[in-house]
Amino acid sequence: MFIADYMTADPVTITADMSLPEARRLLDDYHFRHLPVVDKDKKLIGVISDRDLRLAYPSTVVDDALREKIFRLIEKTPVSQIMTVNCSCIGIDATLDDALMVFERDKVGALPVVTDDDEVIGIFSMRDLTAAYKKLFGAAEKGSSLIAVLDEGKSRKSLSRIASLLEENDVQCTRLIKIAQDSGFDRIYLRVNTYKVSNVHKMLQDAGFTLIKP
Repeated sequence: MFIADYMTADPVTITADMSLPEARRLLDDYHFRHLPVVDKDKKLIGVISDRDLRLAYPSTVVDDALREKIFRLIEKTPVSQIMTVNCSCIGIDATLDDALMVFERDKVGALPVVTDDDEVIGIFSMRDLTAAYKKLFGAAEKGSSLIAVLDEGKSRKSLSRIASLLEENDVQCTRLIKIAQDSGFDRIYLRVNTYKVSNVHKMLQDAGFTLIKP
């Protein structure tokens, strides 16, 4: 699956000379957490986050006189002073797996999506990634149930056996994957669309599969 299917296209962007209060209003108004910063050609030069802005503003424990002085300074401070440069980004042809690895490696909450010329055409957040994997694994599908069984090595065709078994009994299966384990038997996960999940449990057990229960 590609991030192009889940990213926010044509995202709100800002320029480096925008003031911090203006950037903060944009984040608040649109309920964003990240804003790509671009040059006059819409090419990515940085990212500013709500965390960056929170750190720039004075603490509530600062006395009133100092707070007022800091606020006056903030009003004149451009985004360029606190934005993250050399920021993480990703290409339009990237997959969900690519995005996941960048999120894990760089510890960021969102990735601008850019062309080969660094023009910003989208933004992809951790929330987008969660929504994509939720759809990928069918977690929100009405009437679906997730079932886990052990792949005990009784056959090298475990996935084929399960698929055939479900088809023969007219049970709709939308996901079927096998995940290797560092120790013990591999695990097979299947998502089925049925309200009679107990019947599927019995069917699998009768066929020799061991169910995994929480």
